[in-house]
Amino acid sequence: MAERVFCVDFGTAYTKVALRRDPTADSTLLACAGADLDFWVPTVVTVDRCGAEPVVEFGHVAADRIAGGGIDRYTNFKRDLFANPAPVAGAPAAPPLDSLLSSDEFVTLAARYHVPPYQVTALRSLVGSARALIAAPGERAVSLEATKQANAAKLTSHYFAWLRKQVLAACEKLGKTGLRFEDFPVRVSVPALLPSDVAEQPGCKLLREALHRAGWPLHSDRPFVAEPESNAVGVLTGATNALNVDRNKMLLGQMFGRGPLNTVVKGDKNHQTYRALVIDVGAFTTDLTSLWLDTGGNAFLFGTDGGFVVKQRSVARGVNNLDAEVLGALSQAKREYLEKLPRREFANFQRAAYTDLNGIRPATTGLGVIGGEGDRTVIDPCILAFGARVAEEVKTFCAEVKPGNMQELILTGGGCGIPAVRNALIAAAQAHGGEFIRVHAPVARREKAGGPQIDGELKEHFARGGSALGGASIYFESQYH
Repeated sequence: MAERVFCVDFGTAYTKVALRRDPTADSTLLACAGADLDFWVPTVVTVDRCGAEPVVEFGHVAADRIAGGGIDRYTNFKRDLFANPAPVAGAPAAPPLDSLLSSDEFVTLAARYHVPPYQVTALRSLVGSARALIAAPGERAVSLEATKQANAAKLTSHYFAWLRKQVLAACEKLGKTGLRFEDFPVRVSVPALLPSDVAEQPGCKLLREALHRAGWPLHSDRPFVAEPESNAVGVLTGATNALNVDRNKMLLGQMFGRGPLNTVVKGDKNHQTYRALVIDVGAFTTDLTSLWLDTGGNAFLFGTDGGFVVKQRSVARGVNNLDAEVLGALSQAKREYLEKLPRREFANFQRAAYTDLNGIRPATTGLGVIGGEGDRTVIDPCILAFGARVAEEVKTFCAEVKPGNMQELILTGGGCGIPAVRNALIAAAQAHGGEFIRVHAPVARREKAGGPQIDGELKEHFARGGSALGGASIYFESQYH
């Protein structure tokens, strides 16, 4: 139970934080100082070893640093944290030495003997590299995976400790509310890589420990929520929370009663069923959600008459996969230039090459335009192939869920801002006879005409912040059901 809560959408590329001040307040995204947009911060950590003592930086400052020359940059540690969602049957356990080096006891012992943290990290990497050279293939894979996951857990703990300071600083700017924001529990949206409860994923166990070390009080009943469902709730409710204070029950009709859904819940014999299909293409995963409702043509009261039938899934395929394919297709000189770019500048390349289709022109390299007309013959096939693979996941998912008389399609995430990918997803969602009354999606500023009709352009807050907003909703508080 939590009357007030933070929800962190722990993203591979960017992290967003939403706040619900009380059960009747709408969920809002917190503005973080120096962020790329006012509500998100890069999920990046850098360690500068150039001086006498290592300097650790986070977020937008770390994203602007260039790796190399004594600077280590860590970007995909969420992916590494959740890289092994379930143990493989018959796979050997992590070697004892790896278990020792990744344990909290070893970290405590190292601190007692004044061993700097960066030397502990270096030792882990050294052991992992040595095992990769001498171990049998099966042992090698387990060792490297265990080392990467242990390192990811440490980075996550440091990142969330820094993030907590940023969040509390942002709350101080909200004015004199009389609220003790430091006591608010946190809920984290995580990928649904297993069909069971998301909290059972090994990555969530590591994340729980990291949050404790970082000083975050966890939500007592539901510290983790699945990204697909929380994103769907955030977008469909518009971050609205409504509560019958006398009965202490949420008013789901007011929260969700918008557009086509409102027609169905009022009772319509011609439109007895409703389905919202929400697809989010992020950096690490593609999240798929179906919210389905059958009223029987009668007036429907959420809670009293039931609720949505939810089906959801996260697939470990996202824009990072597209980036890897594009970098592999470009010339070596262009690839090496892009790999060294700070996060913010690489994001400019992604937007220019994938969405605007005009590339970027480095000022001093002599490489010409990267991602422009001269590179379309290698980049366009990568985008189309990526879109086709994600579209196949959508077709498989849609074949497993019931259609509705009235349906909405909602596309979110950075990947859905790529016109070719978004258009492939719309076609895939309709492959099993689904016709959508409304299609909501982000629209690129310079997008060419001629694609599928978009009925509602999603604002950036919902296209990229839906999971955080939804996770902060009273929808996920059991005492209000």
